[in-house]
Amino acid sequence: LQQLYQDILNADAASAAAGRAGQVAGAGQPGEPGRAGGAPGGPPGPVPPPPPAPAQLPADIPDFTGRAGQVDELCGLLSAAGEQGSPGAVPVVLVMGSGGLGKTTLAVHAAHLLAERFADGQLYASLLGATEPVDPGEILARFLRDLGMDGAQIPVEPEERAAQYRTRLAGKQMLVVLDDARDAAQVQPLLPGSASCAVLISSRGRLPELAGGRLMDLDVLPQAEARALFERVAGQERVRAEPAATQEVLTACAGLPLAIRIAGARLASRGGWNVRTLAGRLSDERRRLDELRVGNLAVRASFEVSFASLAGAAGADGVAPAHAFRMLGVWIGPSVSLPAAAALLGVGEEAAEEVLEVLVDAHLLDSPEPDRYRFHDLLRVYAADRAQAQESEQDRREAVTRLLTWYLHTTEAAARIISPQHSRVALEPPPDTVHPLDFASLDDALAWCEDERAGLVAATRLAAEYGLHEIAWKLPAAAISFFMRRSHWAEWMTTHQTGLASARVRDDREAEARTLNNLGIALGQQRLDESVSCFEQALALYRELGDTGGEGRAATNVANAYFDLQRFDEALVAAERSLVIQRAAGKRYGEGIALGILGGACRELGRFGEAIQRLQEALVIFRQLEDRDSEADALGDLGDAYLGTDRVADAVTCYQQSLAIRRDIGDLHGQAAALRRLSRARQQAGEAGEARRLLSEALRLFEELGDHAQAVEVRSSLI
Repeated sequence: LQQLYQDILNADAASAAAGRAGQVAGAGQPGEPGRAGGAPGGPPGPVPPPPPAPAQLPADIPDFTGRAGQVDELCGLLSAAGEQGSPGAVPVVLVMGSGGLGKTTLAVHAAHLLAERFADGQLYASLLGATEPVDPGEILARFLRDLGMDGAQIPVEPEERAAQYRTRLAGKQMLVVLDDARDAAQVQPLLPGSASCAVLISSRGRLPELAGGRLMDLDVLPQAEARALFERVAGQERVRAEPAATQEVLTACAGLPLAIRIAGARLASRGGWNVRTLAGRLSDERRRLDELRVGNLAVRASFEVSFASLAGAAGADGVAPAHAFRMLGVWIGPSVSLPAAAALLGVGEEAAEEVLEVLVDAHLLDSPEPDRYRFHDLLRVYAADRAQAQESEQDRREAVTRLLTWYLHTTEAAARIISPQHSRVALEPPPDTVHPLDFASLDDALAWCEDERAGLVAATRLAAEYGLHEIAWKLPAAAISFFMRRSHWAEWMTTHQTGLASARVRDDREAEARTLNNLGIALGQQRLDESVSCFEQALALYRELGDTGGEGRAATNVANAYFDLQRFDEALVAAERSLVIQRAAGKRYGEGIALGILGGACRELGRFGEAIQRLQEALVIFRQLEDRDSEADALGDLGDAYLGTDRVADAVTCYQQSLAIRRDIGDLHGQAAALRRLSRARQQAGEAGEARRLLSEALRLFEELGDHAQAVEVRSSLI
């Protein structure tokens, strides 16, 4: 009995010790093994089940369309979790872009495709970075609760929360989706510390401080994907029944997924509309943003979120980003260079670049290449709307005047290099806030003009719209040297028609005469009768004004137009009249041009000896003036005269010299014309193979230049 009693005492002591040990080990860990769950002194309670694996992704949209390449890239990058080589290198991908591009939609869609890859779950949080950014500490507290931590045990300090968060995700296969992040500081505490996890972030900003993350810069949808999305939302049969109207709608939406979805939803919900109805409503730029809204979706609201996030004040030497955004909206060209933007904003290039890069980082502006910027089409509409609403008429007008003055003076600087012999546009010195460019070489001048070709057209139109009619006629006059050198006939005619209207609004007879003369040259490429009319009007105005130099130019152009019309007798008479005027005025360049027309007319009339004499005189003048473009013209015409007398070797020499000059000065159209002439000479010399090779090269150049009429002629000669 005594032994039995001792055994019972020993057992009770062991049980008590075990209980105390269990209480110490389990202290502060409710619901975990080692702590009694029942009444004091009673048996332990049941252990609570572990929390379910988080599956927090929002629903995917059923009509997700396009973006196949981006989806594959996202899945590939995020599937590499655990394969980075370092146990702490977490795969992080940032999808960035402006509002309305579908960043969230893409991220959620890709995350659903990846869900099975992350067996321990998916965490999701909207960080509201573009509107009212959520404190990352709040997101951490929520994530910790979702991962099973008792709310009462969540640390107060953000650093401790982040440490607990990383601890609970260690070794787990967890996908974390952080939508609409403001900056790297908001995201950094939410990154796991284990390479078995992966993080997908969306943001309107670039988050440059996010080290090691892969970037996906989202752009608008390509045409085919935009049409497919519109069909899925609005109905395929309905959309395909009106292809032209559908294209107008898609052009108005400019590839922005939000805009396309809204347009399709509006059409789908209005049985009485057809696609043409919608296209008509979207055709007016001033109302377009108001039309692109349905339910709680609106393009304007999406843009306003990004615009509102811009810093309000500028630095001491800078300009406020919001002000810069609005002012850029007054420009109607497809893009703007850094120097042009500096003129528009009235600041130096360094200050302009600083504020423009802020807009790029906010995805309110694109930078397709260094020192060049552009809006998405709908953002441009929004910027213009904000400028109209928030900038004074005086400020807008002053900004436009600075920009167009910069264009005018820079274009004239280029013209002085491209065609030194052409008459100059008289300009007052630019104001101190405008710094036009200078050019060191012909290549530099031509390259700038080519880059700004669309800008020159837009600047001319904008000048007329703002009533800056002097700039509206002078800018095309300055650009004519470039248009002529590169055979840009469409831009030449468009700008000069605008300039002519502005000259007439000003009742500026000299400007009208000059613009008519220049317009006639462009019309001479296709509409010769209209060309003669322009020259005759210009000639009459110059005579009325007593401008002998202008009269000589117009008389020369009348002669040239008659020549192109194959009215060679009239061309001969007009050229002789022009020659008299040019010599009396001492205009050597004009004299050379008149001699060239005389030589060509004599050649066509069979007076070859006189033709060769006149063309040789013209060639001497152009060589004295060092006008290589006109020298090449004279050589080509002289070659034609030699060929007419069967002096093939002399003709070949002239054509080869002309071709060499065209290549040296970068005149592609002139090269193609010289190759045609040289081919004809080789054919006449019996060298059929070489003639065909030269003609094929000419065809290639004409096709590259888009000169379809010449290409058709050459192609028919090759058959």
